Amino acid sequence: MSSSGQCSSFYKGAIRYIEAMCKAAFDDVGSHGWEHVERVRALCKKIGEKEGADLLVLDLAALFHDVIRVSEDHAMQSAEFARSVLSTMGFGDNICSAVHEAIASHSYTSGRVPKSLEAKVLSDADKLDAMGATGIYRTIQYNTERALPPARILEHVRKKLLNLPSLLHTNSAKEIAKRRIAIMEHYVQCFEEELLETSISR
Repeated sequence: MSSSGQCSSFYKGAIRYIEAMCKAAFDDVGSHGWEHVERVRALCKKIGEKEGADLLVLDLAALFHDVIRVSEDHAMQSAEFARSVLSTMGFGDNICSAVHEAIASHSYTSGRVPKSLEAKVLSDADKLDAMGATGIYRTIQYNTERALPPARILEHVRKKLLNLPSLLHTNSAKEIAKRRIAIMEHYVQCFEEELLETSISR
């Protein structure tokens, strides 16, 4: 069953079930909530169309990419879960393997390098969602969820988010990243200035 032929009609019949199942694993809002999945899914489509990637594999990979987050290697756990579910549903081995490979190598912390175009696009989309105004929004969410201080936001943006462009693979993602990096740099500058203005001398 090819991803470009028979599987497209098959997928349309299965999409509602897959979306509902994946959505049930997330809170609607949060640094890794369903809203994050939807944004990564949209970015995958945008980048995938420009780069000529398999949009079916990308859509499935985006839906499942963070579905299990109970261990440090959430990427591999999510990849294994996705392959099991898709295989049980009747998706072909080629699609199951492609989705597995994309998800397994998307994470910043996994250390696995994306090899297929679809894996590179998913990795880029996930990293883009950690950049720009959206990345700042997610960082604030993460800090709030864990009751961390404002200084930790600056540290996270400086040490991690501003370095993400060097890890992007596709030209399309690199173009999107340019504006997002400028936004983060401006935010860091403004936040630092405001924190200094409101600090109390001891």
